[in-house]
Amino acid sequence: MFDFIDQKKVVYITFSVILFISAIIAPIGVFYPIKSMFITPAAYEIGTSSISMITGGIGLALLACGLVVLATMEQRVKKYGAAFILFVVGIAGVSFSLTDYYYITSENFVHNAPFALTSEKYEWTDFEKVEERIIKENGVTKVNAVTFYMKDGTVLDMKAGAILSMTGTIKNSVERSGGNVERIQEDEV
Repeated sequence: MFDFIDQKKVVYITFSVILFISAIIAPIGVFYPIKSMFITPAAYEIGTSSISMITGGIGLALLACGLVVLATMEQRVKKYGAAFILFVVGIAGVSFSLTDYYYITSENFVHNAPFALTSEKYEWTDFEKVEERIIKENGVTKVNAVTFYMKDGTVLDMKAGAILSMTGTIKNSVERSGGNVERIQEDEV
């Protein structure tokens, strides 16, 4: 006798394995370059938060789980209902990952926060103060966090990512526009 293998199930499982592997690689290897392609060429530096990488990975993993559900569940209503929910949440995770970025140009700082769909643009004259927190770790002084205080009362606290390497450009731009820069030494780690 011949064993009958449902080809749809094989395709679903194959794509789910690809998506599971992509969940590890794609947030850094694919999503970040996609962001870079669609951000203005005037950007000096581009960054994204670590949460962006996590939401993108989880989103791809949920899409893979949706395919596994389609391949393994037999009850039609439960199968399509569960897969639909997993696909919707997975697509939301991927979209939040793709819309989480920040960059600097000669005129402004643009920030699209995690879990936000719209970006905020701050001219360098909008900055009241930049606080740079520095620590000494194993004898090396480094920037640990940066906090931006805007004239309209907005406070942006950024603890990790490319923003730490952008601080020199940001500090110079803010000082040239009349803002203050303050360095705060924190306890040694």
